[in-house]
Amino acid sequence: MAKKKKKILLLLAGGTCILDKQGQVFSVEKKDDIYAWQKQMPELSILADIETELILPEDENVCAKTWEDIARAIDNNILEYDGFVVVSKIDQLINTALAVNFLLQHFDRSIIFTSSYVSGATFSDKKNIISQLSQKHGGLALRTNLINAMQIADQPLPGAAILFGTRLIAATKAIFDLKGQVNLFDSIDDDFWGRVDFGINLRSGLSLPAQSTQIYREISARVFTFEDLPGVPWNFDKNMLDKYQAILIRVGPYQALDKDKQKQIATWQLPVVLYNYSAVSAVKGAIAVSGCTYNAVLLKMMWALANKKKVSDFAKVMQQNIIGEFI
Repeated sequence: MAKKKKKILLLLAGGTCILDKQGQVFSVEKKDDIYAWQKQMPELSILADIETELILPEDENVCAKTWEDIARAIDNNILEYDGFVVVSKIDQLINTALAVNFLLQHFDRSIIFTSSYVSGATFSDKKNIISQLSQKHGGLALRTNLINAMQIADQPLPGAAILFGTRLIAATKAIFDLKGQVNLFDSIDDDFWGRVDFGINLRSGLSLPAQSTQIYREISARVFTFEDLPGVPWNFDKNMLDKYQAILIRVGPYQALDKDKQKQIATWQLPVVLYNYSAVSAVKGAIAVSGCTYNAVLLKMMWALANKKKVSDFAKVMQQNIIGEFI
């Protein structure tokens, strides 16, 4: 008896650029583009029964609503599919994976995020980079990334994961590897859930989360971020800060903020988070966070701020390990 193929929902939110054999670029800008785009990857239909849904056209910007739409599409289809694969823009892939992970906490299906090397449906400004990538990698990586993602989308994973090149990385540990040729993402502690060699080797002991699933619908984009430079004053117009719900400041490790800056924080009347991966010196009126990636603390703030009724104590929540973000 033939083995039943797994059912996978493929969600497209940018990052869909792919080359055909003649070097022509295909992407999904509207629903009618999906058939021709997917036809370039006939291998996918061998690996799984795939339904494809367009969340965001290739030329539109990824935003908080994009993340909410992705999470909603996954939650609405949990009973219909064995796993989920999300294609989105490479520059926002970490944030996208984290946002969905915070919205769908302890989800009992695996969600794999991947992308093409380039984004955007206008290619005139990308001819050189597309040519270089084609020569180096034989394409824009999406075909290979999707084939690998489809193979593991039904395997049990503890949370959202990014698959790109030869690495499968927990979204909570993913960072950009700007020196990488094939792998544009790395793990902040060099820990991976899987590697792609001649096959896909998943780490032993991986499983779906044991906790009960928690579903959230909203995420906020109103976080003001900047990096502190010791000795350089902060000059913020009060009216500008009124647009935001909270402030995230990247600070130096083990280095106390200038005294005048500490006084300034007390006047803002907004939640303030001080972040450094290694350590943060305590400041009255601010929340010190370390031991997680910068993207993780930012997306955690966005999730917590948008769900104030359910997340009543913002400071306490920022210190809790919600999706395994503390490493």
